[in-house]
Amino acid sequence: MRRSELSSQCHSAGNRSWQLMASAVVAVVAVMAFARSSHADTVYASSFSTGELIRYDSADPTNTRTVLSSGVLTAPAALAIGPDGNLYIGDSGDTLTIPPTIQRYTVGSGVLTTVHTFSSYNVFPASLVFKGSDLLVGRNPLYVNTGPIVQLANVTGGTVAQSDYTTGGSLVSSPGLALAGDGRLYVADQTYNFGTQIASGQVKRFDSTGTYTGEVIADGAAGLAGPTGLAINGNTLYTASIMNGAILQTDLTTDITTAFGSTGDPFGAGALSLLSDGSLLAGSPSGTGNIYHVGSDGTLLGTFASGLGQVGGITSMAAVPEPGTMLLAASGLATACLLLGRRRGR
Repeated sequence: MRRSELSSQCHSAGNRSWQLMASAVVAVVAVMAFARSSHADTVYASSFSTGELIRYDSADPTNTRTVLSSGVLTAPAALAIGPDGNLYIGDSGDTLTIPPTIQRYTVGSGVLTTVHTFSSYNVFPASLVFKGSDLLVGRNPLYVNTGPIVQLANVTGGTVAQSDYTTGGSLVSSPGLALAGDGRLYVADQTYNFGTQIASGQVKRFDSTGTYTGEVIADGAAGLAGPTGLAINGNTLYTASIMNGAILQTDLTTDITTAFGSTGDPFGAGALSLLSDGSLLAGSPSGTGNIYHVGSDGTLLGTFASGLGQVGGITSMAAVPEPGTMLLAASGLATACLLLGRRRGR
């Protein structure tokens, strides 16, 4: 572009500042949409069997598999991304000498830190969900760990305070937690019979204060056989059924539950994680070591990852646009005009 042409454009731009502002906004939105579509989610998974914490890129899990921690965690059974952008891990310990804990994996530095210890062995974490900066902790049916959902206040920083969060509902265990946008909490209340090795149970709802309000999915309804992992996308609740590998969907505006999809693997639906494209990851707690990928329409897309033994937890973090790219897209003409003005001022 000739200098005279650029000068003319800059002059016109000065007289039409509102048009430039609108164009900049359109450019930013377009670049943000492109950045979101061209970046994959970061997926974290834990192996309850080996204690490993593993990271994947959702677009290429095979070639991006990275072991972040090995030999430090004992039996990590639950994962959650905190509001501080770090990963929180519910580690069950060994029931004898290593107590159950909540660990923080600092994403930027890769450092593992113990943020809370359940010193009396009265809580074995099986599920985690954040409510603001407080962490809600569900209990593991494999440890016969009955009782209310636990609240850990200030877990992202400061002095952690442990208390009971829910009242009522008579929870046997809680291997699945999901928090809706209106603050209501959904809990997979599972009963595991060690004699028959059969899991059963219901999905229950608590209001935003933690008070029990009722049953959402009854035992056996829509094929539910042992509720385990939960995930929410808008007004849709997804529930993993551990005994048959099924995944159910519940319309939370009507509380109607129907079949959604399946991993195709009996005992192959435990922890659930929602990806930003609306698809789901389901980990097998049975020891097959697989994480299954289920499309947003319920179609089984294939095996996302394998070799994890019993899959403890899965969670994902959506990619964000690169701020440098957005700045360039929004300010290209303005930068050129500024440079031209500086040259004239010499």
